Amino acid sequence: MVFAAHCQAQGKNLLFYGNSYSSRNGSVAEMVMRIAEQAGQPTPTIVKRFATGEDLNHHASNSGQVAAISNSLPGNQEWDCVVMQGQSLEATQAQGNPTLFRARAQTIVGNVRSHSPAAKAVLYQTWARALGHHYYPATFASPMSMHNEIRSNYRLATDDINTLFGPGTARNAAAGDGVALLEWMPSIYDQDLFHPAPIMTLLVSMCLYTSVYDEQVCGIPISFQQGGSLVNWLTSLGLNENGWHAMAAIADRCADPSLRTFPGSGDHLLLESGTLPGRVNACANIPISQGQLLVLRLSSLNGVYDLSSNLLLANVFPNGLPPAPSIIWPELQIDTGTMLVLSSANYLATSHSFVIGVPFSFPGASVLVQGLAWGPSSETGNAHFTTTDAHVLEFQ
Repeated sequence: MVFAAHCQAQGKNLLFYGNSYSSRNGSVAEMVMRIAEQAGQPTPTIVKRFATGEDLNHHASNSGQVAAISNSLPGNQEWDCVVMQGQSLEATQAQGNPTLFRARAQTIVGNVRSHSPAAKAVLYQTWARALGHHYYPATFASPMSMHNEIRSNYRLATDDINTLFGPGTARNAAAGDGVALLEWMPSIYDQDLFHPAPIMTLLVSMCLYTSVYDEQVCGIPISFQQGGSLVNWLTSLGLNENGWHAMAAIADRCADPSLRTFPGSGDHLLLESGTLPGRVNACANIPISQGQLLVLRLSSLNGVYDLSSNLLLANVFPNGLPPAPSIIWPELQIDTGTMLVLSSANYLATSHSFVIGVPFSFPGASVLVQGLAWGPSSETGNAHFTTTDAHVLEFQ
């Protein structure tokens, strides 16, 4: 991939444009740096150009913001990536100007590339206000309505940049999609119901890390007992190991489909897996052993698939030889010719859970598990069903 080849260069130089959504809780830039170090990446050089309340037009046209491109790096160094976070309403029609938002995103990339011709762009997709915010229903009908508008225009801005500057120039870091999968719970926001609480800043930073480094976060080793720069930073914000793993699972689920090994439709449908007494979350790879208690949980989020009948499907395969996605429906990762139906349910108003003591061991083999709901997918256009990302359960 063009994007991956560039962003794997050592010693990344990262320019961050944003406002208080980026600067709160110690800043997403600082957290991305620490996540990178924890993952074994060379420490990036970060330059923060945050301006409270400002939009992309400010970052595109203000003389100081533009000058930072040429005067913030030593010698002849160039930028690897510019991260752009717009004002939280500018990508909406009711309170912003989506056309200007998209145009200014292109301007910023042009400004950066006039100095660093190979620089990439990461758009930091913001989120809808929390449930209970006064914007609903007068300004926006619901959080889903606000979310869909923001997401659509960030995706269009990403497409604009890739059309103008070439494929692979830009990627959308879908932090707002992660907030949607958490159903806009007030507890992940500040008391004002729109700024991020520390747990949301962690989620956002993980989404940005994934987009910049082309690497998911569930596999990053971390121990809160052993400490370290990242752990100390998280602890100072009141975050713990459970919060880390929960947000990593959501961030990986929202990563670009090209980074997810077995991507599903991408709708408001979530598969979680794990073994008790361990964690059960959306991280897509877990080891299993005979005698463990395996938990699979399929959930409809934001009410989208509450009334849909649904299935938990599985394939057993030799390690390294997973089934190929369906040719007709690439979001279906299960081989329908050899699949097993583990469990079915008539609705998803409450999560569909499947719990079983692992009855045997099968070293050298894995189980691919995917959730399917009989309801149309807004992401793929499939009028019949939508699917979760598939998980791999590897026998130990």
